[in-house]
Parts: sequence; structure tokens; C-alpha cells
Amino acid sequence: MLGGTMRKFLFFLFIIMLIFCLFAATAMAQDAFKPSNATASEQMIATVLTMVVGALFIVCCVMLGIREGNKDLGGGGKSWTAFLLAAVLAVVLRVIVALTFEGYSTDIACFKGWAVAAYEQGPANFYTYGGFSDYPPGYMYVLYVLGFLRELFAVDAASATFTLMIKLPSIIAEVITAVLVYRIAEKHTNNIFALLCGMFLLFNPAMFFNSSAWGQIDAVFILFIALAILYLKKENYILGALFFTISLLIKPQAIMFAPVVGLAYIFALLKKGQMKKALAGIFGGALVAAAVMFIVIYPFTGSQPPMWIIDKYAGTVNFYPYASLNAFNIYTLVGANFAPSTESFLFLNYEILGIIFIVLICAVTVIVQYRSRERRPLFDISAFLILSVFMLAHAMHERYILPVCVLLIFAYVYSRDRTTLFFAGAFSITALLNQMVTLYAAGVVAPELPAVILSALNITLYVVYAIITIKKLTSGNVLIKSPALHS
Repeated sequence: MLGGTMRKFLFFLFIIMLIFCLFAATAMAQDAFKPSNATASEQMIATVLTMVVGALFIVCCVMLGIREGNKDLGGGGKSWTAFLLAAVLAVVLRVIVALTFEGYSTDIACFKGWAVAAYEQGPANFYTYGGFSDYPPGYMYVLYVLGFLRELFAVDAASATFTLMIKLPSIIAEVITAVLVYRIAEKHTNNIFALLCGMFLLFNPAMFFNSSAWGQIDAVFILFIALAILYLKKENYILGALFFTISLLIKPQAIMFAPVVGLAYIFALLKKGQMKKALAGIFGGALVAAAVMFIVIYPFTGSQPPMWIIDKYAGTVNFYPYASLNAFNIYTLVGANFAPSTESFLFLNYEILGIIFIVLICAVTVIVQYRSRERRPLFDISAFLILSVFMLAHAMHERYILPVCVLLIFAYVYSRDRTTLFFAGAFSITALLNQMVTLYAAGVVAPELPAVILSALNITLYVVYAIITIKKLTSGNVLIKSPALHS
């Protein structure tokens, strides 16, 4: 565990990062930008409220970091009441930003257009009526309901009310994820610890900005990924398959978790005396996944060929042939943000380099997951995998780091490892800045100077994180069952 000197260091480091975040966001908010149509006052409101949330987030991180983990198991009702009050405040702040700040104009326009089209055209005609859609059909059911409600209550498609409706599913998903963390932490440790862990997600500034300001749906996809990993950790392979399949139907990026999910099933076969359970889970999970795929995809097939969904996923993957798409990673660090993936760097082009990194990351993931398979630290391994892919693979968007912000707090709940908490907080702040720099840019491409600086910070943090995490996961120093109640 960390000593008093290290705690003070982490405290002041968080404060420095918050101050940097405040000044950076305020400075960026003075300029006009193209990704959003918001006025200067509207973007200032979004910035200020994000910083308020960021300050509350820092407080949560510091309190978790210095807490001794006393056995204060009583007062559960008060703790739950405090959590509900925090949730109400978090939702109110999100709603204010969602109403006053339109978000990333292109993304909001797509979601609004898809909601209207899904309801008016019907699922069978949605992908063939002539509109553009690069998302699989999973989230279209949510947008269909939003389109129905818009029609029912005669909501203007261009209104702030409809924008709020578009953003609400993500806001709701964030609260549900926070409740999930709270319940797990409460079960294994104590109520105050659970409250702080829940607040970590309620006031996570990166997630807050993504749902209420940007207007994206990453929180929905992350919720189902978290559920999938949670049930795989519990060795419930059928529910694990169910939730992973749902996440894959919502966003194609869920495929990045396939190595961890697949290995969980493979390594289940290696457990002594568990062969029947593992086989039942594998075949049962496969049947559930196939059934869910069919039920969700078939209504949207219409006149399309039977294998249309494969072309949809392949088209989405190949739609952005760039080294980096405003992801503050190794490619942005070397000046390749929005550089064609076929462009050469040293002796290889960025696509080949990215593929090599992906192969290496998967190899390391196999080794780490094999070495720690009895303890099933799946949240730690998933966070390591996704963070590694974000930092080293090509064609990454700025938002692909967001699952790490959630997965690491789940990992912390089980391990009570303050190093995990530090990186959960640190990457949440860099993820926030990555989004802010992108959304507040004067064009589609993020400005080079802050992008390079933040990429250097991200890579530095990642290298330290990767070294510590690989050593920790392969040495058996991760608590997997009930976390320690005392530091």
C-alpha cells in the first residue's frame, strides 16, 4: 500500500492536473469552433459545469486514496440516501449542459436523423431508404423509441428538448453503471467506500462531458461491456455472452474486448473439475449470442441480402482509414493525426504498424490472462487491453479510451489498489481533455500543440501503467475476492 508521502504526492498531482484542466478548458472556450454550433456563452456554461464535476471528481479520488477502509458497515440507509442525492445532482448538471449545449453537431444530427427515420421508415427499411448509417441495429431500437416519443409529443426535431432526449439514454446508462459499482462495493467492503466509488462514476468528468456535452452513446455500450465482464468474472458464461452480444450490437468497438471475453471461455476449460460447467457455458453462451443476434438483426434486414450485417461491420471498421482520429496516442504524438493509414512511418505504414501492435497486445493479453486465470482479474485485464489498443493501434477515435475510465474503477473495487485508483483518475482527466480539445477545435482536426502535449502525457502514463499492471497481474498481487477492509 502507498505511504503518507506517496498519498500527498498523488493528492498534489491530482490538484495540478485539475488546475491544468481548468486553464486549458477556459482558454479553449474563448475560440469559435466548428464541431459544435454552440455560442460562446453556451460553451462556457458547458465548460464551467464540467469543471465543477471535475472538482467533485477530484475530491472523490482523494478521499478514496487517503481512506483507511475502516469497518463502518453500518449506516447503509444513510449511505444509499447520500448516493441518491449525488445521483440527482449529477443528473441535474447533465441535463443543464444537455439543454444548453447542442454537442458535436454531426453526431447529434446523425442520432436525430436516425431516430426519425427508424420510426417513420420502420426497421425493415431503415438501412435501405437512402440515408447514411454506420451503426449496427442494436442502438436503433432505442432511437426508434425516441422517434416515436418525438412524434407522440410533437417535439421539434431541431429543438433543445429533442437534443436532451437524444442524450438521455447515455445519462441513464451512466447512473445505472454507478449504481452497479455502488452495489458491488457495498457488498464487499463498506458503505462509505461504496458511496465514493459510485460518486467516482457519477462525477467522472470524461463520462459527463461525453454524454451531456458531446452527445455520444459510449456510456450505453460501456454499461453492457461492464455487465459482460462482471458475469464472466462470476463464471456465469451465459449472461456474459448475452451482455457482450448486446454491446457488440450497439457499437462495433465492442469487438476490441473479444480477446478477453474469448479467453475467459477457453481458460474455463482448464479448471479442474469444471469441464462440464465450462462446456455448458460455452455452448449455452453461443446459443444465447446467436439467438440475440437473430432477434435484433432480423427486423432490420428487409430487402437486404442475408449477410448484410457482416458488410455493415466491415464497412464501419474500414470507414476511417487514418493513423489517428484525434486520439491522443502514439500516432498523434509523432504528428500523424488524420494522416492516411497507408502513409509510411520509418519502414512501415501506419496500418501495418498498428496491426503489429495489435498482435503484440493480444499476445501479452493471452499471457497475462493465463497467468492470472485462477483469480480472474478481468476488469484489470480488459482495461489494460483497451488502453493498449487506444495508445498503440491505428484508426482510434478520441472516445475509445472511455471504457478504461469505468473498467479501472471496477478493478479498484475488487483490488483496493491505490495505483489502480490513480490511473483511473489520471486517464479520466486525459480522456476529458482529449474530448474538450477535439470538440473545441476550430475544425475537425484537433490543434497540433495541445494534441502533441497531451499525447506525450498519455503515452508516459501508459508506459508506467503497463509496466506496473503486467508485473502486478503476473505476480499474483491482485486481490480478486473480498477486498481488504484495512489498508
